[in-house]
Amino acid sequence: MESAGDVAVGRSPVNRLPGATAFTGMPAAQALLSAVHAGGPVLAFVTGVAGSGKSDLLQHCRRLLNRSGTQVFTTIPEHEATRPGCAVIVDDVHHWEAGSLSRLTDLADRGDLTVIAAAEPRLSDNNIRQVQRTFSALGTDIKLGPLPTPAIIARSGGTVSAPVADVIRRIAGGNRAAIDTALDVLRADPAADERAAREAIAKWQHERLRALDPTTHDVLTVAALQPSPDPHTIADTLGLDPTAAIEALDRARGSGFLTGTDEFLPAALPVLRAVRGEHQIASTHRSLVDALLDRGALTIDGALAAARSGVVDGRLADLLLSAARTAPPAEAADLWHAALTAGADPGVVRVPLADAATLAGDLDTATRLADTILAADSPSDRRDAVRIGAAVAARRGTYSRSADLYRWLGPEAAGPDATIGVLTLLATGDRPGAEEFSATAGAAPPTTDHARGTLLSSGLLASLTSSPAAALGPILRAVSLSAQHRRAEPESAAAVAALLCLHSGDLAGAKAALSRDCDQTPREQLLLGWTAMVGGDLSTAADILGEVTPQNLRDELVAHALAVAIARRRGDMGALVAAWRDAVPAVAEMEVDLFALHPLGELWLAAVRLQDTARLAHLVMAADRLLAALGSPPAWSMSWSWYGVQAAILADDPSALVPYARQLGQAAAGEPFGAALADAGRAWLRVLQGQPDVAEVKKAASALEQAGLPWDAARLAGEAALRVDDTQAATSLLQVARLVGAPAVAATATHVDSAHPAAGPLTEREAEVARNLLLGLTYREIGARLFISGKTVEHHVARIRRRLGAGSRSEMLSMLRAAGYGPTTNQGGAQSATSS
Repeated sequence: MESAGDVAVGRSPVNRLPGATAFTGMPAAQALLSAVHAGGPVLAFVTGVAGSGKSDLLQHCRRLLNRSGTQVFTTIPEHEATRPGCAVIVDDVHHWEAGSLSRLTDLADRGDLTVIAAAEPRLSDNNIRQVQRTFSALGTDIKLGPLPTPAIIARSGGTVSAPVADVIRRIAGGNRAAIDTALDVLRADPAADERAAREAIAKWQHERLRALDPTTHDVLTVAALQPSPDPHTIADTLGLDPTAAIEALDRARGSGFLTGTDEFLPAALPVLRAVRGEHQIASTHRSLVDALLDRGALTIDGALAAARSGVVDGRLADLLLSAARTAPPAEAADLWHAALTAGADPGVVRVPLADAATLAGDLDTATRLADTILAADSPSDRRDAVRIGAAVAARRGTYSRSADLYRWLGPEAAGPDATIGVLTLLATGDRPGAEEFSATAGAAPPTTDHARGTLLSSGLLASLTSSPAAALGPILRAVSLSAQHRRAEPESAAAVAALLCLHSGDLAGAKAALSRDCDQTPREQLLLGWTAMVGGDLSTAADILGEVTPQNLRDELVAHALAVAIARRRGDMGALVAAWRDAVPAVAEMEVDLFALHPLGELWLAAVRLQDTARLAHLVMAADRLLAALGSPPAWSMSWSWYGVQAAILADDPSALVPYARQLGQAAAGEPFGAALADAGRAWLRVLQGQPDVAEVKKAASALEQAGLPWDAARLAGEAALRVDDTQAATSLLQVARLVGAPAVAATATHVDSAHPAAGPLTEREAEVARNLLLGLTYREIGARLFISGKTVEHHVARIRRRLGAGSRSEMLSMLRAAGYGPTTNQGGAQSATSS
């Protein structure tokens, strides 16, 4: 069988035949014309949908034969009238009776006649298929299928671009007549655009649809509602007997509005609605849903479409409810809403719909539903409304609202959700309130949800008085019970576990807690990126940040904080300025809670770095008050105090460092992470005071690196190297900075050139050259800035490389970044290395 697209589109000798250009891009049709022109008996059966060009092709064949003097019959002639060499060209044989088709087959069997017949596809008509098999065996079976994009370009004479041709193909479904209608419009008016082509095709489709019989309309409507309908579905929906349904489906296939898989042409849906009317389509849809429900064949997608179109049916609602109970949150929200539309009891749907909407990020819908449920008389409904409202508020970054909701509800009315009250109150620093809710939590039935909540709340309370490791156990057990958790709550157990690990320097634990669930939320993905950033893996952190779409303000704050943290650690001032500018609107809306201290800390450091601390000074003070209200628990205060130390370092303000260093000292007892931070704080204080202790710095840097803070460790050692007078000490500190630095630095700086031992910290001029070098400036550009020659700059760079003991240029640049010589202003001006 030859198809319209079997032969490459291009110039062909057949195009020189009269009228052959009408079949440009249709090589099978052109081949038939060429065969007819060559003379001799030709046997061909042409199939194609309405508008495919089969009738036009037969007309061109008749003209060629008439010009050659061949006698042409357009109906089945009497046997004695057909002399050898005559031609029989007949169209629309799909309408013929069996007897006429048998006579056509007899003519084809003779072998001394040209016989060309055309029909619409009839997959279920055995008589047509038998004729087609005969022609295929003795001659050629030609299928005029949808025209591909290259064929459309060729038919336009190359005047239509590939993108426009592809749009025309898609809208027209590859139908030749519809395509030519669009091309005619574009040829007639050079100013016509894609919109004009769309309108021309829609007009053709409208006229074609109106010409079809009502039953074909019905079948096309069913196909538009239920892709690839089978004859049984059509029969049950339209009330046809099986044979009539099969014939009706065949006619619909020949109409040109169904794809090869019996799906209605998507671009023609508006035309179908215009021709049939919404009322008739809705009526057919209801009949289709009834038929599919009776057979248990309605798919979930079909059920959703039915509900959205306004079909109300108890069985439809039940099907959607059943699917919603096991679907992922984003899908569940649509299913619950569709079930409500299909007639499900609002009292059954509202709470799970609000849960699903919250988990899917549709906080406005969740809030509206929660407010409605809150006014209900049922205590359980009010409890659910408070839980959902608290979950929404937490996602919007307002834990104060979450806490207020639970205070209003009270510990007794909270029942099994009292454990959530513990979390929300602790998040806002209300320890007594949290303990009051905790006291009533044990009376609830021991369901899995309650067990999970109890473990989470008990772990959080333990984190106020116990070591992080002791508090982490119950929280991790809560994570294990969260696999099929579908209720909206302020925090997931995995997020709380990861945050506690991050606050105590356990990066491996944070990653493990977040990696337990393969279906991570955006918040958990961002925390995974945060873990990578703290550990110095900035590339992974940046990759995760680029892939995650924040769902709410809480996510946005973490994303903004992660962006500024990456930029600051890379020494990229331009990126830092841009990231901070993007973060400012979210910072203005930010409220402090226990679970937002890490993001706030990074935003604080960015503000100090960019001299914009007034914008969030109130948030820093609020964080200090929150931790004080909780009793300054080491599990949560150590990291915050370290941020305070770093802020003082960036501001070059030793006095501001003292209170945070003191808090670290108090947290150090029995806590290796706290001890590492306390030692680093003391070392930094001496560095800022101009009295660095080399041994102390080395020990502190090593401890920081072991505590999961390699970037901080490298920065401490690098800054100390700049402030010691002894050359050998400076060299050893720079070596420490290289060894403990972030992976990207350590991977580049792997050895010291022993032939050129380092000779001490950089001179003031060398430091200026280094800073400009890290801005990416050329020697000539640096010389112009510093009023020296490019050659002199080159000599300075060589000396810098020898002083650092760098074996290559890339190694030297890595060491300079680790030592704090990175870009310091968006104009590239130089500041003290302490502000890097």
